[in-house]
Amino acid sequence: MGHPSVSVKSNPQIVVYALADACAALQAAVECDIEISLVSPAGAAAYGGPAWFREVVAQAHDAVPGAAFDSVLDCATEAGHALAAIRDGVQAICFEGPEDVRGKIQDIAIQSGCAIVKIDYEHALDLNQCADAAAVCRDWLALQTANK
Repeated sequence: MGHPSVSVKSNPQIVVYALADACAALQAAVECDIEISLVSPAGAAAYGGPAWFREVVAQAHDAVPGAAFDSVLDCATEAGHALAAIRDGVQAICFEGPEDVRGKIQDIAIQSGCAIVKIDYEHALDLNQCADAAAVCRDWLALQTANK
């Protein structure tokens, strides 16, 4: 296994905005028998905060206990938000700050058991404004498994 701060595998990433999105994504992951990553919207650490994201992930896990997934909170370029997320026990963060700061954040993350993961918003499924998130997730994940 690689360095604990580096994402070794790349699960399909699904951008979730609320508990209903996260539950729909996890249910679809179970139905498609695939591991996914629940990712926050861009910059969510600034306006949602780490506690909000951690709670959404925990409640979704409780609602769909059989799902295989990880989660990533986007901290954009804000070192303070990245440190707050690490302190708050978030599983993984995406931090795009300056390289010298990234190294320091990565060291702190490693010591705290928090991974640094790149969120690929260009290829992620974004559930913003989805009327039927469950169906959208199932269809999208079916395509992901077919392309593996």
